[in-house]
Parts: sequence; structure tokens; C-alpha cells
Amino acid sequence: MIESPALNSPDISHRRRHSGTGRGWWWAAVVVLIPSLIPPATLTWIVASGGIDIGIPAGRLATLFVNTLGLTIAVTATALLIGIATAYLTARTDIPGRTTWMLIAALPLVVPSYVAALTIIAATGSGGVVDEYLGWAIPTPYGFAGSWLALSVFLAPMVHLTLVPALRRIDPSTEEAAIGLGASRLKTLVTVTIPQARPALIAAGLLVGLYTVSDFGAVSLLRFDTFTRAIYTLYVGQIDRTPAIALSLILMVMAVAIILAQRKVTTRATYYSRRPRAGAGLLHLRGWSRGAATFALAAYSFLTLVVPIGVMTRWLLRGLSVGQGAGQFWDETARSVGVALAAAVVGVIAAFPVAMVTARIQGRASRLVGSAVWASYAIPHVAVGVAVVAFALSAARPLYQSLALLIATYTVMFLAQSMASTEDSLLRASPDLEHAARGLGSGPLTTLRRIILPLAKPGLLAGAALIFLSVMKELPATLLLRPNGFETLAVRIWSTTGEGFYTQAATAGLLLLAVSVLPLLAVTRRDISD
Repeated sequence: MIESPALNSPDISHRRRHSGTGRGWWWAAVVVLIPSLIPPATLTWIVASGGIDIGIPAGRLATLFVNTLGLTIAVTATALLIGIATAYLTARTDIPGRTTWMLIAALPLVVPSYVAALTIIAATGSGGVVDEYLGWAIPTPYGFAGSWLALSVFLAPMVHLTLVPALRRIDPSTEEAAIGLGASRLKTLVTVTIPQARPALIAAGLLVGLYTVSDFGAVSLLRFDTFTRAIYTLYVGQIDRTPAIALSLILMVMAVAIILAQRKVTTRATYYSRRPRAGAGLLHLRGWSRGAATFALAAYSFLTLVVPIGVMTRWLLRGLSVGQGAGQFWDETARSVGVALAAAVVGVIAAFPVAMVTARIQGRASRLVGSAVWASYAIPHVAVGVAVVAFALSAARPLYQSLALLIATYTVMFLAQSMASTEDSLLRASPDLEHAARGLGSGPLTTLRRIILPLAKPGLLAGAALIFLSVMKELPATLLLRPNGFETLAVRIWSTTGEGFYTQAATAGLLLLAVSVLPLLAVTRRDISD
């Protein structure tokens, strides 16, 4: 599972030391980071060169800011509550089938925000699935309510996946001591367990918050005005794209401010145990508590898995029954898988030298490298797309609307995912193994092939799976950067929904979910194993 800098707990990071990492890794890391500087540098230069008048009314800016910030706070708080519940029930209780529930609670992560929005639209309103089966014509919750629902419920797995390993690493003796002193289970959870998991919670909140700030699909389909929706509308609807670029810069600053605030809070969180026990004690559920816990997990799984798949399947079957075509999406599927695989391979290769620097070298410079990668990850994707288009048109026109530029942009956007998982694998192994190999006469290449790469292999595979999954779901940057006629499953879902071809949108959505399940299983395999 991807871990932000907040999850590099001191019990691991205190072992960091210089392990003979040569200048070659530094140069490779610098080369990798250069493309990451293009989006923020381009946005800043264009806005600065055009003056401070961005041509957008102050009232409009205030509305977009309040909407974006309000949605981010609401979604983050709700997703944290749901994620804490699913993680605790599956990692720290003896609920029947808890390993299976742990996996099921992570699966909604494959559902993109625009598919979640599509599900809400299909299920509600006159003639929707709820109306058809139950006779309740629930109004479609366009605006804030629908966006909050779609993002909160389907982003909770980010919290779940981040928190489960943290809960497993907690030393159970602290909880046993609190209970021994007379604290109830609930009080122990609130005052002991949750505070010890604070770094993981902050990291999870960061991931959810950044995703919400960046989201384009859900807010667009559910017609809620945020920065991302306004940027795309201004970019494709006007000849003068300076306002869109200016909004992109504002959104970038907002996202970077979130990650800086997270880092400031994280530096104060030092809840760890240098010698954690393996296997934290499980809370024994009996009677009504066991039934309530099972019902809660089942209800969440029904809402996030059964409902989307059922709604899209019903939409597909209803369309077919009235003669609508399901559409042929084999080409789109092949394109989606192809660019996702290419981005995963390039991303893993690019992330490896960066992870070697951040995991094997102490010092301000290595921390700066890691921060730069995470700052690039924080930039919303629609802002990245706008910046890369502007850069290509002004300085690299032959690359404009090329697959090479699209894959390079994916690599920049999702480099942090692969770097974090690779760094985690390297930190789990002592650099003494590398020292021993060099001491026995192995050269740098032999040590890399026989020692370092096997140690990093789990993180490299997890990073590749994360990038693959992210690229499969990516929408705004793909819309802005794809070559003419190059349509992925995400683009087809977007276009068919906008044109009212919901049968075809359901087909493409089901295909996207099916293709995305395997990489998610690869990511979660280590976390769900007992």
C-alpha cells in the first residue's frame, strides 16, 4: 500500500544511514525530478508574465474557493470516519471472515469518482433504479450533496488501506495497560489506539483531501462548481486560456498548502514503538456487537460494490431490452491497458533512483527530493494537464498530443506512488546487506542485481500496480493531452454520459472495474495476509 512521508515512522527511519549510494543515484534522481518541475514552473511563468489581472471576478473566485474547500473538508472528515471503522473492525477485532472483509472494504477503490457519480445519477430521479424497484422517486442529488456522497463513500478505502498496517503495528501492551487501569474499550480506542495511529490518519487525510481537490469527474457530472470544473470549462470553451491557467495556479497553490500543513502537523507526531510486538491483540466481539459489526461492513460493501455494479448492469440490460447498442469498447480497453502498462513500467524505472536516495541517504537534500516528488503529486491533474499543454505548445510543439507526452505526464503525476512503495520496501531491509555484499567483493552492478533489486521487488510491483490503477481511472489530464481520436475507457464513460448514451457508459464502466480489480489485489496482498 502507498504510504506518504507521514508513515515513515521513526522506528524504521532511525535506521537510515549512508549505504554507499553513489553519485549516479543522485544524478538519476535529479534527471527524474526535472520533468516534475515543468507544470508548476509553466503555470507560474504564464501568469506572472501576463500580470495579476486574470480576468475572473472576485466573487466567482470566492465561490469556487469556498465550494472546493468546503467539499474537501466534508469529504475528508466523512471518509476518515468510514475508513477508521472498516480498518478497526477488520484489523483489530475477531469478526468472522475478517481477512475477507479487509479485502472487500478495499475494493471500492477501483470505482472512479465519475463512475460513482454515474451510479448516483442512474439510481435516483424519475425512472431511476430506486424508482423502478421501490417506487421512490428520489431526486438526483446534484451539487454539493451528490459530490460529497460520491467522493466520501468511495474514497474511504484510501483511509482503510493506509490505516490497516498502522493498526497492526501498534504495540498492544499500551491498550492492555489502559484496560487494566479501568478504561473501557471505547475510551481505549479514542485515547490510546487512535492517537498511536495519528501519523497514518494524517497521511490518509492528506490522500483523501488531495484527491478531492483534484477531482473532476464527480463534480462535473453532478454539476457542482469547484476549481477543477471551472478550469476545464474555461479551457475548452474560450480562445483566451489565461483565466484557466490562472485558476490552475490557484488550485496548485491550494493543494501544495494542504501538503505543507500536513507536513507541519506530522513533524509533531512521534507516536511509535521501537520494538512493536508482532500480532496485536484482537477485540472479541460477542452477541449484538458481532452482529452489528458484520451488518455495518455488509452495508458498506453493498453500497460501494453491489449498488454500482448492479445499477450499471441494470442500466445495460434495460438499454439492450429497448434496442440500444452496448457499444464495442475493445479498442478503448486495449488503449487504456496499453498506456497504463507503459506508464507503470516508466514510473517504476523513474521512481527507483529517487527511492534509493530517499531511503538510503540521510540529510536535508534527500528529504528535499522526497518533498519535491510529493509536491508534484499534490498538483491537481487538471492543472497538470493545462500546464503541460501550455508547455508543449510553447517549447515542445512536436510532442503536443503525442503518446510519449501523455505517458510522461502520467509518470510525473503518479511518481510518488511508486517511490513511496519502493522506499518502504528498501526501509524494511538493513543496508548492512549491501555493505556485506560490497565487502565480499561484489561490484555495484552485482550488488544491485543480487541484493538491492530483490529487496525492492515487492515495492516495485506494488508501485507498478498503483500507477496502473491510477492511469486506468485518470480523466482530466487524458482529456487535455490525448492524441486526436485516442479514446480510453475513462474518456468513453465521460463522453457517452454527456451525450446521454447511458447503456454504453454502463458497458465501459463495467469493463473499467473488471480490468482494475487485479492491480488492486496486487497492492493489497501484503496488507490482508495474516
